[in-house]
Amino acid sequence: MSVNLELEKQIIRLIELFNKKSFNEVIDKGSELFEVNKNVGILPNLIGAAYAGINEHEKAILFYKSALKIDTSNKEVLNNLGKSQMSINLFDEAIISFTKSLNIEQKNFDTNFNLGIAHYKKKQFDLSIKYYLNAIKINNKIDKVFYNIGITFSKIGKNKDAKFYLKETLKLNQNHIKALNNLATIYVYENKYDIAQSYLHEAIKIDSEYSKAYNNLGTIYLQKKEYESALKNFTIAYDLDNSLVVAGVQKHFLKRSFCDWSEKEELNKILQSTLDEDQDISPWFCLSLEDNSKNHFLRAKQFSSKFNLLKDNKNIYSNKKIVIGYYAGDFHQHPGMINMCGIFKNHNKNEFEIIGFYYGDIKLDDTHKKVKKYFDKFYYVNELDDNDIRDLSIKNKVDIAIYRAGLTVNARSSIFSHKVAPIQINFLGYQGTTGQEGIDYIICDQFIIPQEQEDFYSEKKIYLDCSYFPRDNNRQTSNKKFNKKDLNIPEESFVFCSFNSSYKITEDEFEIWMNLLKKVNNSYLVLLLFNEKMHKNIINEAKKYDISSDKIIFLDKINYEDHLARHSLVDLFLDSFFYNAHTTAVDALWTCTPIITKVGKSFSSRVCGSLLNYCKLNELMVYNNNDYFNKALELAQNKELYTSIVKKIIKTKNSGQFFDTEKYTKTLENAYKKVHNMRINKEEFRNVYIQNS
Repeated sequence: MSVNLELEKQIIRLIELFNKKSFNEVIDKGSELFEVNKNVGILPNLIGAAYAGINEHEKAILFYKSALKIDTSNKEVLNNLGKSQMSINLFDEAIISFTKSLNIEQKNFDTNFNLGIAHYKKKQFDLSIKYYLNAIKINNKIDKVFYNIGITFSKIGKNKDAKFYLKETLKLNQNHIKALNNLATIYVYENKYDIAQSYLHEAIKIDSEYSKAYNNLGTIYLQKKEYESALKNFTIAYDLDNSLVVAGVQKHFLKRSFCDWSEKEELNKILQSTLDEDQDISPWFCLSLEDNSKNHFLRAKQFSSKFNLLKDNKNIYSNKKIVIGYYAGDFHQHPGMINMCGIFKNHNKNEFEIIGFYYGDIKLDDTHKKVKKYFDKFYYVNELDDNDIRDLSIKNKVDIAIYRAGLTVNARSSIFSHKVAPIQINFLGYQGTTGQEGIDYIICDQFIIPQEQEDFYSEKKIYLDCSYFPRDNNRQTSNKKFNKKDLNIPEESFVFCSFNSSYKITEDEFEIWMNLLKKVNNSYLVLLLFNEKMHKNIINEAKKYDISSDKIIFLDKINYEDHLARHSLVDLFLDSFFYNAHTTAVDALWTCTPIITKVGKSFSSRVCGSLLNYCKLNELMVYNNNDYFNKALELAQNKELYTSIVKKIIKTKNSGQFFDTEKYTKTLENAYKKVHNMRINKEEFRNVYIQNS
């Protein structure tokens, strides 16, 4: 509608105020004008834009709708309306507004770009990509659309496409630090650390206070096991930005690996912050920092929300055998393979076909060669995108996918967003719930997940009647002889030990260990040496309890068979609390070394208890710190009691009931058959209980 000259001047003045970001003045003066000029559509559009400028989008939407009553086909107003609707998460309404605008002018860059954003927010990634590509066809000189499409491809596991578009972003804007950082993230994911580092250093050159780049550098150093450099970068990242909680968590995880228990208040604050809805924290780092199933569950759900289910898989294959796909990044010398090797070996090949999918840092060591030969088929999929892995899985008609890595570092959880098999099972690698959509079951037992904790797991449960944790009887103990005198330990001494990783040790159990050394005459503590900082910190902590440094013996890592043999040096294994002994507990029992555990509330704090419970060694399980101390003291001072426990462990081992990999594998296969048949018969997924074979 035409306007008079005076009104035109006032509108021009409003536009000038708007451009100066004097939004409140635009609202006040514009509202006065609109009150007497109800048919002038530019006024409510300007008022709406001003409200949007001060983030009052509900009011902005009301004025945009008023403008559309005056001019229903105004693409600018429709775009503005869509933007405000997106700002308050009204994505469906925004898509309607942008689509109306697009119907007016199809070759509008902003409209296509905004539709790309709206569909991304709705997790409709294929549509998001479609509109971003439309925007690029209209204008291929704007870096933000290349960046957004790169992020979207990354989201759906198409890393080759993601890298291409992020690199195109950098061609348009070489200082785009987010593109540099996200490219680095993809290369970290692909274990190409040198390339990733080069991009991160470029980002830091542009902005020396870019905390996310330092955090990703920390991640690289952590993967490369350069722990001091990792700690340095995580510390810088968190100091630069305390809201970057992921850096704070990893900082304290590394401090734990050095047995540095300082900055407790900061850690408590960080742990509380990890529960905020906007945080994206790998819950694995928190398992050793607190014993709280509910909090572990909340973190898992938040972290796994980015791995939402992109596709379904309702295939019913006409397989003669049930096809099991094992997906893992550690088909090499690793505690996980020690536990699983016997399962692969003992699978009933008349009923099951097993296929390996190996991603991650590929290591073709002796363990890998040994493990690989047990598979019917074996694929190296590190260079494949997630969708390609899905296609390969469907080509091989995989009935059940075993998600071995869970939420551990570089686990490629996004693979399972593509539903590589009709049934996907969380098993063994991660000690807790994934919180991930599309992961149907977790393998456990009723000790590991007691009834009162069931709600803190997103998966349905497969309860094994035995301990869920495998007890491989292929362990080989070398004939090498180890002598206490070689470690300057008197022959008649009592030797406590903990062969758990250093990050599992907390100040609470360490205090008990020191009090035991004080109380038990001629006693020593043997620990595995993980790094020199750990050594220094442990010795300094011991001094606080007046414990001489010669009372604590550090052992270097050696080959596995020899490590089992040197259990002969120790008398009693003292377990850690929040994240207790898993493989190391089986090792102890295999060598007939008693182990005391304090049973906690969360999955990772109950594994040793599950093993002892199944072994009927409940007298080695306690539920509080005082009982832990008293039980260890009693065993160290009561030789008759100690000898009876050792004899009981020997009897259990020799019975063949506890260490029976073939029997365990049959139980596991019964679980696979049970859930497979339930699906074939179109039964709903539910908790199942499997009797020990």
